[in-house]
Amino acid sequence: MRPKNDDRQMSGCFGGFKLRSFVSGKQKQRNENCSTLSASREEDEKVLAPSRDFDFGIPSEWGLSVDQSSFDSSLAPYMTLEDASKSSAAEQTINRVLNELESELHELSMKIHDHPEIAFQERYARDTLTAFMRRHKFHVTSGYLGLETAWRAEYSYGRGGKVIGINSEMDALKGIGHACGHNLIAASGCGIAVALKVALETHDIPGKIILLGTPAEEGGGGKIILLQRGGYDEMDFCLMSHPGPGPLNSFDIGSTTAVLTFEVEYLGKGAHAGAAPWEGINALDAAFLAYSSLSVLRQQMKPTHRSHGIVQGQDWISNVIPDNARLRWQVRAPTYDELVVLAERVRKCFEAAALATGCTVKIDQDSKPPYYDLKNNPILARIFSGIVRTQYGHSVRTNGSAASTDFGNVSHHLPALHPLYSIPTETHGGNHTPAFTKASATKEAHAANMIATRGLAITGLRVIQDDELFREMKAASACSAL
Repeated sequence: MRPKNDDRQMSGCFGGFKLRSFVSGKQKQRNENCSTLSASREEDEKVLAPSRDFDFGIPSEWGLSVDQSSFDSSLAPYMTLEDASKSSAAEQTINRVLNELESELHELSMKIHDHPEIAFQERYARDTLTAFMRRHKFHVTSGYLGLETAWRAEYSYGRGGKVIGINSEMDALKGIGHACGHNLIAASGCGIAVALKVALETHDIPGKIILLGTPAEEGGGGKIILLQRGGYDEMDFCLMSHPGPGPLNSFDIGSTTAVLTFEVEYLGKGAHAGAAPWEGINALDAAFLAYSSLSVLRQQMKPTHRSHGIVQGQDWISNVIPDNARLRWQVRAPTYDELVVLAERVRKCFEAAALATGCTVKIDQDSKPPYYDLKNNPILARIFSGIVRTQYGHSVRTNGSAASTDFGNVSHHLPALHPLYSIPTETHGGNHTPAFTKASATKEAHAANMIATRGLAITGLRVIQDDELFREMKAASACSAL
C-alpha cells in the first residue's frame, strides 16, 4: 500500500528549495508509532534540488572540473577505508575482494561506456556483464522473463538465509551516450554480487544473491516490467546506487519524484492552406492550444511539480493544413498520489484543445508505466550512512532529487536502498548532458563508484547476518506503507 504523503509547501526559486512538511493529526500519530524506526530521518526540513537528473545540493556545492584533464590536479581525492581493523572479518573480506576486483570493474565500466546502447537494445552490455558473472561462477539467465536484454545472475550458499537483490542498469541516452552513468551502475552491481559471494563462502554464511541486469531505465521502465512479471518476488531487499553531481565525497539518501508520460495524438483534416483553409481541421492548432494551456497551468502548479514535453508531426509543409500532431508530455510530482491529481489536470488540457479545434484526440498514459517516487528504507539507509561516514569519511544528505527512476516502483514493493553519490563534472554538466558522459568515464567517477559499491556490499552483508536488523528493516517498510 502506498503511503499518503504530507501536503508540502515550499518557497524559493532558481536553486535549492527549502521544503517544510505539515503533517496531519492522523499521519502524525502514525509517525509517532514508527518513530523508533525512522528517528534518523530528517522529516521537518528537506532541500529539494533543482530540476536536473540526480543532482543533490545546490550547484555551487558541486565537485567541478573545467575539463577532464584537470581532474588529476584540482579535485580532493576520494577517501579510502578507515578503521578497517574495526570491521568484521566478513566485511574485511568484502573490502579485500573489491580491492582485487577494482581494475577489472573499471575495465567493465569502460567497455559499457564505450559501447552505448539505448533502451531495450543493450545487447553488448548484456553479453559483457553476463560473461563476467559466469566467470565468477554465478548461474546466469539471459533474456530474463521475456525481455531480450534483461538478465539474472544468482548464487546460493548453504540452506536458508536471506535473499539480497542487486540491480545493474545498462542503457544509454540517444545521441549523448552514457550521460547518466549507467556504465558505473552496471559495474557496481557486479562488484557487490561477487564480493558478497566470496564473503558468504569464506565465512560460512547462508544466503542467496540475485543480480538483475535491468534494461531501459531511461523511459522504458525495465524494472517495472520485471517487477510485474515476478522478477523481484524472491528478494528480501534490493540495493543499487546512482551517480550525479553534488558535493565531493558525499551521498544522498533522499527521495526522487514520480513521473507519468502521456502520448497524445491529434487527428484533423488536411486542406490547401491558401486556397481553402476553411475546409481543413488543424491538428497543429490543437497541439498549440494544448501546449499553451499547459504553460498557463504552470502558474497554478506547486513549485515541486513539473510539466514538460515536445510537439511532433509527420509530413508537415507550410501550405497544407496539418492533419496530424503529437505531443510526448511528462508530468512529475514528489509522490505518486500527487502525480495522479496533477495528471488529471494535464489530461483536461489535452481534451479541451481537441474540443476547441474540432480534432479527435487519442490520449495514451498507460503504454509507458508511471515511475513512483523513491522510498529508501530507513534501516538500510541508516546502516549505509554509518558505513560510508565512519569508514570512508563521506557526508550523507537527505536532499533528494527532482529526477525519477523506475527503481521507485521497486522501493514500493520491498525494502530497498538507492543512494545517490557525487562525481565531479563541469558547471551545468549534470546528468543527461554531454559533460556528464565525459564525467562518467573518469577515474574519479570510478573511485566514487567503488565507495558506493563497498558501502552497499557491507550493508547487504550486515542485513544478511543480523536477524534483528533484518526484522527492523522489514518492520520499517511495513510502517512506511501505512
